[in-house]
Amino acid sequence: MSDAWPNRVSIGDFVADNSDDLDFRVTAKLSGWGAPPIRLAMDDRASQDGAWDATPQYGARVITVEGVVDAPSHEHAQLVADSLTSLSLKTLHEFVVDNIAIGPRSSWVRLEVGADPEWLSPECFTYTLQLRAPDPLKYGPVAFSQATLAGALPGTGLTFPMSFPLDFGVPAGVTPGALGVENTGTAAYFPRLRLDGPVTNPVVTLAETGDQIRFAGTVAAGQWLDIDPGRRRVLLNGLVSMRHLVTFVGNWLAVPVGGATVSWTADTADPAATLSCWSFEGAWS
Repeated sequence: MSDAWPNRVSIGDFVADNSDDLDFRVTAKLSGWGAPPIRLAMDDRASQDGAWDATPQYGARVITVEGVVDAPSHEHAQLVADSLTSLSLKTLHEFVVDNIAIGPRSSWVRLEVGADPEWLSPECFTYTLQLRAPDPLKYGPVAFSQATLAGALPGTGLTFPMSFPLDFGVPAGVTPGALGVENTGTAAYFPRLRLDGPVTNPVVTLAETGDQIRFAGTVAAGQWLDIDPGRRRVLLNGLVSMRHLVTFVGNWLAVPVGGATVSWTADTADPAATLSCWSFEGAWS
């Protein structure tokens, strides 16, 4: 693929843009990758002009992909068509648009209208397929970070003879139990969290907004909480709902534009307890 071509599109395992000895593929048209649709329902005012104002919301993003495949043989072209038409209806697929200027942005989609190849020759065909993204946002690459709680232990003094380098504890500028998350985009997004025990009554806070998630209970050693703020879901060991033990303040840790700091505290501070965070470099509407 020439560097002059702006986008490289992929749908799950299917690569829509490619140029090598095997075949040539190009996305001829991509619709719905701009702003997502807007849901706005206003009720007319009875016996009055106008309508009652309402807060609009984004709807599910509908994406249409039109492409061309030119293979070196009919057999290879048929294999490409088979991989395209066999995209699963039962699972979400990662839809990625990698732009040479701004990098990759992605969304998770379901197949709404499958591809029906139109053969122009034994080696060449065009296709159109339609996808629907339940989450209308576009996301940058995933970033991973992890924070532990420092144990509250009494000092033991210096031990002689001393050996170098000396360990003076937490480095300057690093706060135990806190981590930074990015958002270079234009829309707030929800991170994904995992809290590994042992820990009692943990509280996760987003410093910039004051959002908090509190868990009133104990996560034993070897157990963890899977916290999905976007779905308002908290699962023990990824299986059992603990929502009845969770209270929250604010908007469930939605990371604002510009980024934020996620911190956590607990009644116990076992060094083995960790908070893991999967965030994004940015999110865009």
